[in-house]
Amino acid sequence: MTDGHLFNNISLGGRVGNNPGQFRLYSGGLAWKKQGGGKTIEVDKADIISVTWMKIPRSYQLSVGTKEGIRYVFKGFREQDVSNLTNFIQKNTGTTPEEKQLSVSGHNWGAVDINGNMLSFNVGSKEAFEVSLSDVSQTQLQGKTDVVLEFHVDDTTGANEVCCLPVYIDQSYSVVL
Repeated sequence: MTDGHLFNNISLGGRVGNNPGQFRLYSGGLAWKKQGGGKTIEVDKADIISVTWMKIPRSYQLSVGTKEGIRYVFKGFREQDVSNLTNFIQKNTGTTPEEKQLSVSGHNWGAVDINGNMLSFNVGSKEAFEVSLSDVSQTQLQGKTDVVLEFHVDDTTGANEVCCLPVYIDQSYSVVL
């Protein structure tokens, strides 16, 4: 393929994240379509404002931020894909992909950052986790620093899902939920 890169078995992050699909990065932007059909997610290169790579268990994750404040997360890239795609993205969008470090310390205290449709929880300078705000059904403030995030639960999938997540917000950070 001369106009880009095509990858199979790339999952779209979020609550629908275990559905593999086909990811295409081309000179005009990117597209992802679930295997077996369905709606195609397309992002024009003019709408891309940020791109980040993150090493996750067993693969790499590509996160693409748009002008509308939406962030798409694609999982399942191999280590050898990172440099080729980074060069292609730089050349065709003018955006330099950054590398994010994942916190694996196991701590549940840190800072909350809300950016567009995503909530990130950071321990020090590293990201511990990130969730789409559309997946959060409600929050509960318990005391001054304890917050519980409750998630929408889809009981039709038969999968074990996280329904709530308690976190401790460091008092040196201010948070508006």
